[in-house]
Amino acid sequence: MFKVIVLCFFLIIGCGQQEANVTDDSKKAPAEEKSQVTQKKQPVLKINNNAYYVEDIINYAYYTLSEMNEENKNNPEVKKEIIENFIDHKLLLKKAENSGITVDDTKVKRVLDNFKSAFGKENLSTYTNKPVLDIRRLSNVIKEQLIIQKFLAEKLKNIKLEEKDLKNYYDEFVKRYKGVTLYHIYHLVADNAESAGKARQLMRQRHAFSDVAKKFSVGPLKEEGGDMGYVDISNYPAPFQQVKEMRIGSVSSVIKSDYGYHIFKLVDIKRNIRPDFKEIKSKLYSELFIKRQDELLDNLTKELRSNAKITISDNVSFVLSPKPPERSDN
Repeated sequence: MFKVIVLCFFLIIGCGQQEANVTDDSKKAPAEEKSQVTQKKQPVLKINNNAYYVEDIINYAYYTLSEMNEENKNNPEVKKEIIENFIDHKLLLKKAENSGITVDDTKVKRVLDNFKSAFGKENLSTYTNKPVLDIRRLSNVIKEQLIIQKFLAEKLKNIKLEEKDLKNYYDEFVKRYKGVTLYHIYHLVADNAESAGKARQLMRQRHAFSDVAKKFSVGPLKEEGGDMGYVDISNYPAPFQQVKEMRIGSVSSVIKSDYGYHIFKLVDIKRNIRPDFKEIKSKLYSELFIKRQDELLDNLTKELRSNAKITISDNVSFVLSPKPPERSDN
């Protein structure tokens, strides 16, 4: 299912994870649906003492989900997730502000200037799904997002990964990892059938494969006698797949392909090979760190929700049309 990623603080602000500036002033509702017109006068969501209207959710969706495809925009499950992410965002913003997190206006301006420089005013207007770019609103969006990112970055400093953590994660990795099979093969490839036939005949006469390959092969390993070492052939072209049917020590017949004329010798097979801990240590660190990030964010939002009074109106209805609604500040 489509996943709305609004709280992805691991991404750079310029990736389009934005959120609209909203207030509790009276608002001017869109007219896409009758229910939306009704909901303009009543809040559809309350978080503690703050009320939010259907326009807030729509504007939030447009500023944060600028690249969402049209099919998903009005998917009921996606809409539900938009509301949930909206709630999490508001809770995180409030927590960050209460923690004393601030962002200098010069930094906001710098990010905004980068936006303009990267996209140009016209393209940025399209990027934010707004027919006319609202710089003030976009500045507020950027500022709120930077505040949350700064707050969460501080939280990330609490994540400490020790060697034992990585080794435990490696043990889990090995249990679920499907080992690969490695084949030690020699490979000769000729550019015509005649050369390949002569090479195969010499092999039948017990000439060493490597000596024959050095003479007839046009492949990159010609000087090595065609020795490829141990390789995982699962992603190699079709001719290599025939090695799986060979016996150790055997030499294949000439195999024709779009790449030329091939001859293989199978020297050895190693089955169920798993990567060494040191070999994938950096990969394990990245995976485990991201996992801990997700857990931290999940636990934080759960805690914030448990201490908040959240009320969502029944049957909240909104349409994400190509043109987002404009808020009135009167």
